[in-house]
Amino acid sequence: MSAIAALVLNDGQVAPVAKTFTPMDCTSALATWSDRTSGIALGMPQVTLSLLTGKESVKVTGKVTLPVMEVISGSDGGYTPSPKVAYTVLSKFEMVLPNRSSLQNRKDVSAFLKNFLANAAVTKAVEEFERPY
Repeated sequence: MSAIAALVLNDGQVAPVAKTFTPMDCTSALATWSDRTSGIALGMPQVTLSLLTGKESVKVTGKVTLPVMEVISGSDGGYTPSPKVAYTVLSKFEMVLPNRSSLQNRKDVSAFLKNFLANAAVTKAVEEFERPY
């Protein structure tokens, strides 16, 4: 079992910026990291990783949550309103790995998922809402 440590993940800017996600919680089934640089807990991006062992398989799930804070307008009536999340961008993955699968099977499915997410069809769908045709 690997110890929970900080995650350093690059964002999607033209010149990527490395963001550090600090370990927040770790139970037997779920590990959670947060990017605490905003200082506002409500708006902290979060990454989770779960590994559940069953009779027939192991399920690995991950989630990236990116809350986007409401922008405060200039007409605040002389006071600063409480921070508020405008919307949340969410990404998830799930892998079901049968206990009978070989190490090479698991390496292959992981590589296929990483390469699929990096594929132009997925990039166009995510960035420009363009369907493959």
